[in-house]
Amino acid sequence: MAEQSKKLVHRRFPLIIRILLFIYIAIIIFFAGLMIGFGILDNPMEVFRIETWEHIINLTKE
Repeated sequence: MAEQSKKLVHRRFPLIIRILLFIYIAIIIFFAGLMIGFGILDNPMEVFRIETWEHIINLTKE
C-alpha cells in the first residue's frame, strides 16, 4: 500500500484575513462610489446625513 503524503500549504495570508480584507475594501469602495455619485449633484459629504436617505426613501415610496 502506497501512502499518499498530504502536503501542508502555508499561505502568506490566512483565508480569514483574505475574506475580511475583501469585505473591508468592498465597503470602502461602496462608500467612495456613493460619495462620487452624490457629489455630482451636491456636496459629497451629504451622503452620510440621515436626512438625505429619508428624502430618498420618501421619493421612492410614492
